[in-house]
Amino acid sequence: MNRFNSSILLICAFLYSIFISFNQVELLYVLPIFFVTFCEYKSLFSIIKKLIFLNLFILMIFVVLLIQDSFEEAINIYIRTNMIVFFNLLLFSQSSGYDIVRALNELRFPKKVVSSVYFTLKMIQTLNDELKKIKMTLRARGFRANSSMFTYETYGNLFGHIFVKSIIKANALQDSFELRGFGGRIYLINNSKLSYYDVILLFLVCMLYVKVFV
Repeated sequence: MNRFNSSILLICAFLYSIFISFNQVELLYVLPIFFVTFCEYKSLFSIIKKLIFLNLFILMIFVVLLIQDSFEEAINIYIRTNMIVFFNLLLFSQSSGYDIVRALNELRFPKKVVSSVYFTLKMIQTLNDELKKIKMTLRARGFRANSSMFTYETYGNLFGHIFVKSIIKANALQDSFELRGFGGRIYLINNSKLSYYDVILLFLVCMLYVKVFV
């Protein structure tokens, strides 16, 4: 989401998630969602698709709560969970993940935390690219997934290959750091500025806290 500052996104995501988690749902609480939806209307369809997929897991929580507790409590938690997930999906729909690293750096998080998050994202991206290559290779060889033993063996070999690959890359990365005298800090260019979108979003989120305490 280029029109927003990555630090503001991270702060608002944290504040909104905490607030919704510990308060009963009211109509006013959807204002930040409406605002970000207006800003991200072009990618709204893909975001809703992700939300529907995640609801498969959220519904499991709803069913468990429905069995153990009252219907009102279960539906309240279901709505709150969807609000938090939807809001965060809207905020970070255009993020590559490295925006979060830049936000952590701008917010003066410990340098080792910033470095750890950065290299974790880098490793995930590398392994994801490796998985895509393997899937393309299997597809080119005419592999079709079914319930046969051959399919299970293929998937077992696939995950085993990725696991070994991750260990090899991690060891290579460690050796590279030691040779370069890495001190636990990565240097990022922080050139993001606040816009009126940031001010409005932060105001809407903070307004929720003001309403509770005033």
